[in-house]
Amino acid sequence: MRPKILIVDDEEAMVFSLSEYLSQYADCLGATSYDEALDVLKRDRDVSLVISDIRMPGKDGFDLLMWLKEHRPKVKMIMITAYGSPSLRELARRRGAVTYLEKPLDLEQLLRIVRQVMEKKGFSMTLEEMELPDLLQFLSYLGHPFQVLVRSSFGEEGEILVQGDGVVRVKTATKEGEEAFYEILNWEGGKFEVHRLEPHQVGGEPLGIPLSFLLLEGMKRRDEERARQREKGAVEVARSRVDELIERFMKEIPEFVSTEIVEIATGLSIGSRSAQSDFDSATASAAYAEVVKANEKGLQALGGAETVGTTEEIMVTTDKVYILITVLGDTGYYHGLAITRKGNLGLSRVIMRKYAPLFIEAIHEVTGA
Repeated sequence: MRPKILIVDDEEAMVFSLSEYLSQYADCLGATSYDEALDVLKRDRDVSLVISDIRMPGKDGFDLLMWLKEHRPKVKMIMITAYGSPSLRELARRRGAVTYLEKPLDLEQLLRIVRQVMEKKGFSMTLEEMELPDLLQFLSYLGHPFQVLVRSSFGEEGEILVQGDGVVRVKTATKEGEEAFYEILNWEGGKFEVHRLEPHQVGGEPLGIPLSFLLLEGMKRRDEERARQREKGAVEVARSRVDELIERFMKEIPEFVSTEIVEIATGLSIGSRSAQSDFDSATASAAYAEVVKANEKGLQALGGAETVGTTEEIMVTTDKVYILITVLGDTGYYHGLAITRKGNLGLSRVIMRKYAPLFIEAIHEVTGA
C-alpha cells in the first residue's frame, strides 16, 4: 500500500509542485492553511506524514505540530522554512540530523528524506521524539515567544524563554543566564513542555546572545564533556587492568608481603596489594619514591647517565624482608615488591621482569602517554 502524505503551504503553487513530484512515491493531499490541513487530517486517517511550511498566515506549522501531538501522535512531520541561517545549518550538520528543509527545495533530497522517514531510517519529527536543541531551533524559526519547561530524568528542572533567535530568560535551580542554558543542554533524557506566550507575557531584557550561538556553543561543550567522560571511562578501565595485573602478579610470588605501582614524582600509588592488614601503602609508596629520587641524585653526583647509567633496580634487605624496587622504563613509575626472607629472591626478580612490560602498557593507558 502506498503511503499517504499531506503537503501544507500557503502558496498553492508550492503544494501543487511538491504533490506532483512526490506522487511517484506516495499518494499526496494538499492544503493551503492550518484549518484546511485539519479538515484533511480529520477526514482521512490514513495520512502518515505531513510536510508543512513553518510560517503561514494565522496558525502555522507549530500549531499543526501541537495538534498532531494531541490527536495524531504517530503522524510524522517534515518542516519547510525560508528562514534558514548559516549558524543553524551548521548546528544541523553537527547533529547529523535533518530538522528542517530550506526553500528553495531540492526535490530529489526531499524525496530521499521522505523515503527515510517512511521507512523509519531517518529523521522523524514528533514533539516527543525531538531533542531539546532541535526543539529550540524549530521554535526560533516561528518568531513567537515560547516558554520551554525542561525536567531531566534525574528530576532537575529548568526554564528557557525564547523569541526568534533571541533568548529572553534561562534559569535552573542553581544558575541563570548563559551558564544555565549550557547546564540544561547537558542534561541527559527527560521531558519538556512548550507554551506559546503572548507578547505582554514576555518580561525582562534578552541575554544579548543569539540562540543560534548558544546552541552551537552548548553542543560543542556537550561534545567535549562526553569526550571527557569517555576518556575517564577509559582511564578507569586501565586502572582495572593495573589491579588485575597486580592480583595475578602477587599469586605468582612465594612468601609475598606487599606490592605497589607508584608514580615517582608524586609518590602516589595507582595500585597496591598487601598480605598484612596493618600495611600503610600510602606512606610506604611515598617514602620509597623518595628513595628512587635520592638514588638518581647520587648517580648524577657520580657522573650521570653517561658514566654510571640510570636506575633499573634498588634492593633493600632487612632481617625479615627483601624489598625490590624496579623502575618501569620511561613511565615515571616504579614497581615495588616486598617478600619475606624465606622467599626466592631470584625467582621474584624473574617474575617482576616478566610483568614489567605489562605494567608499562597499562600505565600508558592510564596516563595517556
